[in-house]
Amino acid sequence: MKEILKKYFIPHEENNYHPHILHTKRAVFYGGLFITMKIIVVGFVILLPSQVFMLPDVLKQQQDEIIALTNEVRTLHGKPVLFTQAKLTDSSQLKADDMATLSYFEHVGPNGHNLKYFLKKAGYDYSVAGENLGMGYSNARELVDAWVNSPTHYANLVDTDYGEFGVGLESGMYNGVPTVYVAQHFGQPRVIETIGVQDTEKIPVVSPITVQPQPVVTVTTEQSVLSETVSSSDSVILAYDKNASRVFWQEKNGKTELSVKGFIMGNVSSAQVQVNEYKIELFPTEEQNVYTGAIEIFKPADELFRVILMPTIHIIGVNNEMIDDAIAWNNVKIISPTPMEKYTHAKSYLGTITNIFDISRVLYLGFIIFFSLALLLKIIIQIRKQQYHIIGQTLALIGLLIICFKI
Repeated sequence: MKEILKKYFIPHEENNYHPHILHTKRAVFYGGLFITMKIIVVGFVILLPSQVFMLPDVLKQQQDEIIALTNEVRTLHGKPVLFTQAKLTDSSQLKADDMATLSYFEHVGPNGHNLKYFLKKAGYDYSVAGENLGMGYSNARELVDAWVNSPTHYANLVDTDYGEFGVGLESGMYNGVPTVYVAQHFGQPRVIETIGVQDTEKIPVVSPITVQPQPVVTVTTEQSVLSETVSSSDSVILAYDKNASRVFWQEKNGKTELSVKGFIMGNVSSAQVQVNEYKIELFPTEEQNVYTGAIEIFKPADELFRVILMPTIHIIGVNNEMIDDAIAWNNVKIISPTPMEKYTHAKSYLGTITNIFDISRVLYLGFIIFFSLALLLKIIIQIRKQQYHIIGQTLALIGLLIICFKI
């Protein structure tokens, strides 16, 4: 045993100061072996079905990341952090479940259920509330970044009227393609005041919501399809038909054309649709109550739909009446992750499901230590008898191992 160790690891006259473990042929074999190991691991991940990345454990990790990243955004912009609230988590999960079950992506479902419905079902008594939706994202940071880049979604993220929030995720199908639906609900509970004459007995009293008198009152009736703005005399000035209005897209030569067809009744001063960070101005057509607009963006549809967000429409009447509401996509494109994204995603989220990454990293680390010690022995023993090509190829082998360890 001693002779074998000396032959393979210790440079001396009998092995021509060339430990057999570091022979060139063996170094080539080791390199091929390590690359093959990495190919097997990468290939295994790439061949995993998309549903593996939508398992409950994975969605829970993403939920935690979205919560942390939301508060990171608020902290960076000098806003107080939001606290997670169980009932808002329930309401957002109900919304995500509803979208996944019915395969839709809108603030109001085909069953007429809107934000108010889900908050009520979860038992959340609010003074103010808001909702962000997302679908078709690659990772949690990509989703939150998309919300930040969309003015309407960003407004919810940093709104100081909210003090708490919840996030719900659910896997499902959209046009036959697996995807993850995300709902984020923000809220501020209705203020409860207490009055009483004795310290031992207090009567809870729900305080009224204070509303400053305004010349115009905006009323959004999501369940009745129309969003309306009424004057103080209750005569309808503006009305927006949500069911008939749509955002369309078409890809041409690596660019994407976005177009809008909106149905707006009343005296309109201006109308604008926000799609992510892009604004589309709407103009009246010869067809009564129909407004259209279009822009061309210099990116392919795959990049536009890396994260799918709900567009919004902003309408101003001639008397400064306003409607802010959602406008649905006519259809969207679910983008499949690239092999590299799939591999990165697996490293981030599949650790609790499979230990293949930990095993491969341990193996590579072990080989790094092994060959580093072999090279050290080669250099310090018989230091005057060096073979620099052996040192060079061993360093290259260690470098290859470090790369495999890191990726």
